[in-house]
Amino acid sequence: MARIYEDRAELYDAVYAWKDYAADAVRLVALLEAIGVPRGGRVLEAAVGTGGHAAHLRELYDVEGFDLSEGMLAVARRKLPGVRLWQADLRAFAVDEPVDALLCLFSSIGYLLDEQALRQAASAMARAVRPGGALIVEPWFTAEQIDVGRPSLQTVDQPDLKIARVSTVWLEGEIFVNPIQYLVARRGQPLEHFEEEHRLWCAPRELQLRVLDEAGFDVRDQPDGLTPGRGLLLGVRRG
Repeated sequence: MARIYEDRAELYDAVYAWKDYAADAVRLVALLEAIGVPRGGRVLEAAVGTGGHAAHLRELYDVEGFDLSEGMLAVARRKLPGVRLWQADLRAFAVDEPVDALLCLFSSIGYLLDEQALRQAASAMARAVRPGGALIVEPWFTAEQIDVGRPSLQTVDQPDLKIARVSTVWLEGEIFVNPIQYLVARRGQPLEHFEEEHRLWCAPRELQLRVLDEAGFDVRDQPDGLTPGRGLLLGVRRG
């Protein structure tokens, strides 16, 4: 089974071309400034992916990032020369010195599938952020927001690249299950078909807030987020 986050990471930015990273970055800068993170401060992006947000934030901050996927990091390194990027697990990462802000965006935290994993990640985040520093987490949807059984079709139509991405969704308890099939045509290459399945935890928002609070953050739910319906969790590390 190929994976868009690993074996086919070079396709990720084409599939998610609709994502407005520049607009997200403007909003993130405003939130960081409101919390008191200075321009030029150290900002760590957890689950940095292909570096879409970091490419804009690096203009104002000393940015670094990590991801579990070496495939995604390979793409990010091409975009972010000179930026420190490394492979690490969200549940067990560490930094040499605490940062001014930690970001975990585009619902990457949803791939933590139970409370134990969430608590491990929250503890790692608390160790990574200095007292008074900021935490911005973009959570996944709650179970009540999922349109179970919804079919979806997305296409990419570039001169040398065509992608059809077909998927559906269902719930197994609080786990969002998203099987996806891809049909990919690239100039001069054989037609390719592969499939993958994404599983994300629709963690209750109250639980996420409580876990982050117990880890050491004064945290609040910000309904107006970067992606419609997902909101943000905004925290300040207690001293």
